[in-house]
Amino acid sequence: MANAYEHIETIRDYIGEGTAKHWTDRELLRRLNTVQRRLAVAVAKAPGDWLVKSKSVTPSSSEITLPSDCSKPVYLEETATGNVISFSTRVMDRRVSRLTGTSLWSGTLEAYFVKGKIVVNQDSYGEACTLWYQERVPDLHVGTASAGAATSITLSAHDGAGVSSGGFGAKVVADYYNGAGIEVVSGTGAGTVDTITDYTTARVATVSGTYDSDSVYGTISKLPEECHNLMEVEAALMAMSKPSSVLDPQIFQFIRDRWREYRNEFQEWITTQHADSHRVRITEFE
Repeated sequence: MANAYEHIETIRDYIGEGTAKHWTDRELLRRLNTVQRRLAVAVAKAPGDWLVKSKSVTPSSSEITLPSDCSKPVYLEETATGNVISFSTRVMDRRVSRLTGTSLWSGTLEAYFVKGKIVVNQDSYGEACTLWYQERVPDLHVGTASAGAATSITLSAHDGAGVSSGGFGAKVVADYYNGAGIEVVSGTGAGTVDTITDYTTARVATVSGTYDSDSVYGTISKLPEECHNLMEVEAALMAMSKPSSVLDPQIFQFIRDRWREYRNEFQEWITTQHADSHRVRITEFE
């Protein structure tokens, strides 16, 4: 599975620019992340629940704040009883199933959404629940570590620089890269593929390996690996379509044909939940 650093290298191969001249590393990474966000929507809508994860949540006065990486809630149930809390489509349905009191149970709890919160339609509801939701895919990131140690790596803070001179500033959002893969391509820990288990606003990522300030790394997309070829070639097309680009028409057509091929393969793959699921078998009875 390729990391963001390798994706940028591949895109440079496509556009025929081994080192930054017309397209900076930041420009290519921005295009790569634009494609990743678009493909994340397609993956989220496809069979298979590729981006679904669960988390324990406890309502406060009937309100559940959505996890910071939640793109869209999928399913909610009480942890202890397994009772389903179904989602109402809109707040205007609130009065239809409104329960008053904390001990009432009619067999069908409901919840509705208001400003990034789930509100359970019962007064003072506070039972521990399990929420399943579609995860928001974090942007890819490349850089040279600002610091490192055993079980931690401080991601780059060099906003605007190229990869060779420090990379770009990582997100200053707590837990943003939690669960993301990270691979070191050179320096201390080269070749190590790790998982970020925690991330702070100081850009410190908790990992299992040992790293240092010379560790050059790239994060790994949470999208299925079957998306990666399409991500690279579509990002290359976006870069080559820049108005100031000098294009070789034959090379552009070659990359466009490759994009069609990868797009068709991806669409065929993502629309089927399991192998051979597109077939319909009919048994004939006499």
